[in-house]
Amino acid sequence: MKVEDIMQKDVVYAEVPGNREEVMELMQKYKMKALPVVKKGTKELVGVISQTDLLLKPDEDQVALLMSRDPIQLNPDMSVKQLINLMVEKQLRRLPVTKGKEVVGMVSISDIIKAVSRMNIKTPIKDLVTTKIHVIWEGVPLSAVPTIMRLGKVRTLPCIDDNGVLSGILSDLDFIKESKIVSEEKTSSISSASDKEWSWETSDMLLITKKKLKLPNKPVKEVMTKNVITINEFTSISECASRMYKYKLDQLPVLDAKGDLIGIIEDEKLVMAIQNEN
Repeated sequence: MKVEDIMQKDVVYAEVPGNREEVMELMQKYKMKALPVVKKGTKELVGVISQTDLLLKPDEDQVALLMSRDPIQLNPDMSVKQLINLMVEKQLRRLPVTKGKEVVGMVSISDIIKAVSRMNIKTPIKDLVTTKIHVIWEGVPLSAVPTIMRLGKVRTLPCIDDNGVLSGILSDLDFIKESKIVSEEKTSSISSASDKEWSWETSDMLLITKKKLKLPNKPVKEVMTKNVITINEFTSISECASRMYKYKLDQLPVLDAKGDLIGIIEDEKLVMAIQNEN
């Protein structure tokens, strides 16, 4: 099986020049977490932009300064086995597929998960479950969550209620849905006396406007997904992959036989399991 057999051929992409708001609109509309970036009016690849880029650079507005440059590119003829090895080795989640300089597709872990769901692998996920996980109380202000995710290096957080029971789940995609772009004006003082060639006749104050990503003043429980898709620790790898692909999820909370939360299963772990079997 080759990359061209599993890649997404109808590519949605951002353009340069372009801005944050345009990227967010595309991500919201197509429910995507990353986009290839091309030169305006062409399909020539110049970078990749992700939700992480938007969250880590809240003061930046221009796509050219937000995106990651010189991304790894795939050849359509690369085998899926080589693709899996590359994604595991480099810890990548999605990559552009190119012919020459032009984008012809995108491939992600989700595309591999779709293939795994059809392999009828009956091995249970129990040994792949991450049991040391970060959880968050549903009453935490949403504005604090990006910092929690960044420090914990996680994209998804199970949410618990006052009794410590699983009540929802929050992902980085929720921030893009809830965030707004606002203009923030900062005032800088300019000393005209230090520059003899210029005379400031009106004011020595300069207003600098920046675009910033702003989260609403809400608790997590008002934004989190409450109908949580969960899985049992004895579920097979292929069934787990099938559920992830069906609901377009990259992580699932894992419950024990009593229905208590015991950990998280991540799509990367399923891909690594396939790599080991190969």
